[in-house]
Amino acid sequence: MIGANRFAGRFICLGLILLMAGCTSFRKASRLVEYMNQDILAVSELELNAFKHYAAITGKNFTTNAVAVEVLKNDVIPAYGRFVYLLRKIEPQTDEVRRLHAILIRGSEIIDNGFKVKLTGHERQDENLIRIADEEIRKGVKETFKWRTGITTLYKKYNIAQKER
Repeated sequence: MIGANRFAGRFICLGLILLMAGCTSFRKASRLVEYMNQDILAVSELELNAFKHYAAITGKNFTTNAVAVEVLKNDVIPAYGRFVYLLRKIEPQTDEVRRLHAILIRGSEIIDNGFKVKLTGHERQDENLIRIADEEIRKGVKETFKWRTGITTLYKKYNIAQKER
């Protein structure tokens, strides 16, 4: 009888451990969804707006330095600066999301700096400075893609279905 009680006790302990692990996993998944659907979604419109304006003055859409200066100064930099400011205010609830969020902030700060350097380049009509800014922006975008990849990995880890926007 003592052996049976010991077995039952171990079985119950194992069950409690598995249950607690499942609850922890569920809690982390919930926090991840909350981070994406509330925190990131609340600020993402600013980022999209900044890049929409930026796309209107780059590549084949470029017209003049004066237009680029106006759009960078009045639309891109204020919107993206506000985005970065609000990103810094977000406080993720789990370590894994905090680590990824730090990557997003770092990449976004690099992009923000690149926009400012690009503004200076257009104000001075300095092609070299504009190229440096473009590289800075690419570097920041590459960093934010690390964040996206990490978020996708966590979604898979917690079996969370992602919806495309």
